[in-house]
Amino acid sequence: MKSNFSVILLLTSICFLWPDSQSPTEAQETTTSAKPAQKETNAQTKTQAVKKKFDLTFDDLKFEMEKGSPFNRKLLTPKINGYHNSTVKLRGYIRPSFTQSGLSKFIFVRDNKECCFGPGAAIFDCVLVRLEAGLETDFTVRPISIEGKFSLKEYKGPDGNVWSIYRMTDAKVK
Repeated sequence: MKSNFSVILLLTSICFLWPDSQSPTEAQETTTSAKPAQKETNAQTKTQAVKKKFDLTFDDLKFEMEKGSPFNRKLLTPKINGYHNSTVKLRGYIRPSFTQSGLSKFIFVRDNKECCFGPGAAIFDCVLVRLEAGLETDFTVRPISIEGKFSLKEYKGPDGNVWSIYRMTDAKVK
């Protein structure tokens, strides 16, 4: 029981310590990706516009990785890489923490068995979520859908290992 309490305390601190503003690296990524190429054809523009929004499940975010092995970005499939900086809708559960209401940041997981974040968990079974400015939600045991800007960015836990690779910002609970 003491171990579970420690994990919950750590998860809660991650949500509250997760910075509210973009880091210079994130800001640079956004700025760089927002600039269109000088000579872009209409076909390229149409393709980019079409692939900007995805309705996904956690199965779409799964990839081959041996349990206990370190994360390597080369493991991500081209399909998963294609979701980066796109609008994504995803259905799952808010991972329980000490805070039950007024959540603007939380860990979103595949199922409600409280197993999908931290050491030993599959890193593709969770998404760190930050809601759109001014929005909040309350914890529920029921599944919800969220929609927001999806990005691939590693989060390393205190043990130095990658605990999560997916993030969603400017999200809304649907």
